[in-house]
Amino acid sequence: MRDDSSMMKNIAGVLACAESDIVNFSEIKEGLTNTSYSFEVAGQKYVYRHPGDGTEAIISRAHEKQSLELAKSIGADPTYIFMDEEKGWKISRFVEGIRTPSYDSFEDSKRVLAVMKKLHERRLSVDWSFLPWEEALKIEELLRAGDGIDDPGFELLKEQVGKCYKKCEGDGVETRFCHCDTYAPNWMLTDTETILIDWEYAGNADPGCDLGTYIMDSMWEVPEAEKFIREYCGEDMTDTQLFHYLAYTAILSYYWYVWAIYRESCGADMGDSLPNWHIMAQRYASYLVEKHQL
Repeated sequence: MRDDSSMMKNIAGVLACAESDIVNFSEIKEGLTNTSYSFEVAGQKYVYRHPGDGTEAIISRAHEKQSLELAKSIGADPTYIFMDEEKGWKISRFVEGIRTPSYDSFEDSKRVLAVMKKLHERRLSVDWSFLPWEEALKIEELLRAGDGIDDPGFELLKEQVGKCYKKCEGDGVETRFCHCDTYAPNWMLTDTETILIDWEYAGNADPGCDLGTYIMDSMWEVPEAEKFIREYCGEDMTDTQLFHYLAYTAILSYYWYVWAIYRESCGADMGDSLPNWHIMAQRYASYLVEKHQL
């Protein structure tokens, strides 16, 4: 629930202004996890992020704040100003003239991949990890402790995704500091900048978390995903790498599918996202299980 008085107080405290100086406060984005608002102070435009109900059970805001500070230090997210790690609200700089990348544009894909690759190659590290398969299992426990899971095909899907995950273990792809939520709405493209925002799920992770999330949201068929992966890996891409990143598309899609079921159990309306993520988990897991006879 939105609390205007609390938001105004938070903004005034961070920007050292009077609450009366905060003008043009309006909603700009109701996301899957949070709601964002734009506002102005002294002619400068900002964004206030308000966390969604129930997210405290699956997101560490302390980890998010450290990730944001790290992302800003390397130029991946220069918009960040302040975040309250206890309550989860955040203030950022508003960027004019932005657009999100188009999944139909390979030129946009190359811009996105360049940032992902740079982030992964920096070999940064934090003291926590994002493990989508294990996290999905934890969320499943939360669901079964409540109203359960109303999906008759759930166990088969879980089994197929689990086989993909098992084949990836020990295949030589090393963990990196990753964003882990790289779908198009979390990118801001201008003529000169490619900015990655919203670092709630960031941590040491498999690089497939970043590639897989973008592919998942694109709803691409396998050949399009293979083109994307080849651009990331370069001409020396191996069959192992190709399998790995396709498998992580299934794993990430499964994670977000389970996450979406949980969010709806908390009262959120996931719209088309829930069935779309189910489709992508099923598409890639069944393709790999059949092709590789797992």
